[in-house]
Amino acid sequence: MRAAELVVLQSWRKPAKLFSDFNTTPFACVMSLVVFIVLLVYLTWPTPYHHGSVDLARVDHPVSMPWADREDAMLVSVTRDGKVYFGVEQVNPENLSQKIEDRLKDHSVERKVYVQADMRARWGTVKQVLDGVRAAGLMRVAFLVDQRHSAALTCNRPSRVL
Repeated sequence: MRAAELVVLQSWRKPAKLFSDFNTTPFACVMSLVVFIVLLVYLTWPTPYHHGSVDLARVDHPVSMPWADREDAMLVSVTRDGKVYFGVEQVNPENLSQKIEDRLKDHSVERKVYVQADMRARWGTVKQVLDGVRAAGLMRVAFLVDQRHSAALTCNRPSRVL
């Protein structure tokens, strides 16, 4: 009787099957919704920068200027089409000295102007900006540039030790 009971118990207890089915349709819907929301937020989020792009001049040996990234740094941008921005606000180059003087009333502001000039901007516009900075009483001007990446700089040359 023991053998008969054992057969009944084995047929009654079936081994558990592994559930390995993954329904991808709800997962794809959720992921596409997340991507849509991220793109929507990215495209509509107000940027703290002006709307014109500035292609900076490229040099071989730039000097790091970490103070230019501060929120209270006086940043003047000159775009390719001649527009001038003081921070995020588009200004007329003739009014730039007044804007800088108003900003200098706050004594915690660094008495230095950082200029981002597009490499294709006309020199006349950049000169107007520099004249406006000088008219505001500032002599410390720094031009922001990019590091040049060329094949001549990246090739491995043998170094000589004397």
